[in-house]
Amino acid sequence: RANPELVPKIPNLLRLRAAIYSPEFREMVQRMTGCAPLTDRIDCSANVYPRSGHLLCHDDVIGTRCISYIVYLTDPDDGWDEVDGGALELYPVESPGTPAVDPSVSLLPKWNSMAFFTVQPGRSFHAVQEVFADGKPRLSISGWYHAAAPPEGSERATLTQLKTRTGGGENGAEDDDVAEFVPFPSAIQAVIAAAAQASAEAKGDAAASEYAGDDETLGPDAEDLRYLARWVNPEYLDPENVLKIREKMEEDSSVQMREFLLPEIAAALRLATRREDEAEKLGGGRVPARSAGVGGGWAAVGPTHKQRFLRYEGESSDALKRAVRVSANDDGPPSKADLNDPKGKAPADVAAPPLAAPPLDETVSKQSVGSLMRAVSDDLFRSEPFGRLLTALTGLRPTAHKSELRRFRPGLDYTVAHHGVLTTDPRLDATMCFVDDEGEEKSAAWDFGEVGGFECYIAADEDGGAATDEVYAAAGEEDEDELLSVQATFNTLSLVHRDEGLMRFVKYVSHLAPSSRWDVAAQYTVEAVEDSDDESLDEDEGDAEEDEP
Repeated sequence: RANPELVPKIPNLLRLRAAIYSPEFREMVQRMTGCAPLTDRIDCSANVYPRSGHLLCHDDVIGTRCISYIVYLTDPDDGWDEVDGGALELYPVESPGTPAVDPSVSLLPKWNSMAFFTVQPGRSFHAVQEVFADGKPRLSISGWYHAAAPPEGSERATLTQLKTRTGGGENGAEDDDVAEFVPFPSAIQAVIAAAAQASAEAKGDAAASEYAGDDETLGPDAEDLRYLARWVNPEYLDPENVLKIREKMEEDSSVQMREFLLPEIAAALRLATRREDEAEKLGGGRVPARSAGVGGGWAAVGPTHKQRFLRYEGESSDALKRAVRVSANDDGPPSKADLNDPKGKAPADVAAPPLAAPPLDETVSKQSVGSLMRAVSDDLFRSEPFGRLLTALTGLRPTAHKSELRRFRPGLDYTVAHHGVLTTDPRLDATMCFVDDEGEEKSAAWDFGEVGGFECYIAADEDGGAATDEVYAAAGEEDEDELLSVQATFNTLSLVHRDEGLMRFVKYVSHLAPSSRWDVAAQYTVEAVEDSDDESLDEDEGDAEEDEP
């Protein structure tokens, strides 16, 4: 029922509602669609999508909904074109319950036109494209005709999938699936040694202590530091700063480290990301092409009702690896034999001062973003020295890893929180982000979240509400279950100890964003380490708090 206070103000809207829900009109809709008999239930609302307004891909299946409809009331004196956005996008089905990455049909919101379609679980996938036009609101009346009973096949519905653990990742795998993680060699050796020691002890072997070996070091040793110095800002290899970060992790379970990579590596990535965004005409309010960025090792990833972004599967940059080896300091950082004996206390937050970037090697400066990010992922994030650095920074010992290289294009890409990415065992997320945030205006756009692109951690609820906000809630609604929001910042490493029962997503990146969001997204299975193994650290527990990320 309409709000009594609004009734005198919307007489024409109420007459329209009465007409489209009249028995005669419902009978016509039933004849045209061949659907089941429609009830007299009224279910409609008025909607306005301003600039950047959008609705992500879903199938509309809730309860007894049978037919979805939209009546467009856009300005008749200002026609709607493709460059204005706001189209109703219809997605084909690649397999039962799985929409294609891109729509096959796009319908513009033409004045005084009506669109409707049958609601089918796992088939009626659609979305509202972002509105690109400024000062041209997309006004419509939309709603549903209901049948007497829910449609068959509800197990394939978007809502059911988002609330279901099975099939969360690609090819049915879960984001949290341990089988996808690659063990660190040291972790395998530790398991073998522990098994050998246990077997020897069970047999009463006096030589069992031979299998125990020396206590494992908490952080990088001198050799590790020489390796890490090829990639990492020296401020983050300083024992005092490591201790600050460790304390921050123990207190908040998260920390963001700016200017993390060495300036010459960061400069190469900034140059490449800008070059490729400009070549594809992405960001800064430009209307994106759906094929933008696809190719050269980058492929679009779905399924669209859960995510869409580009993933890099190409080769690494040998030029960057060679440059890193040449620039390495063979003597390692001075006066820092290892990070197993950090001294001193300091405030928790650490922000390394920016370093001057040396001139780029011409070969490196021409490398693609994907190849540069692959080098960072393969040679740094997957390395044993980096794993030991993470131990010193977090008090968590990585045992296995997996990572992917992602590009979120303005006006196109996002991920959705769903139970397929629900954490079942604690994880350590290490995400290295690259965006164009130079200058106050661009920096503010990312910092305030106005253009999306931030990564959000939320708690799952029993009814799955947190998993559906992006596709069923109005744009801009605040999520009461939000625990942590990490803004997109260039050359910033975000560490988050993700506890059980949490989900995460990357907010849809608006076409108004200054650039794409590029990131190296790594996860690590972890074990807590005991501070008693390191006499120089406090005697408090070494694991990060587990009540929030």
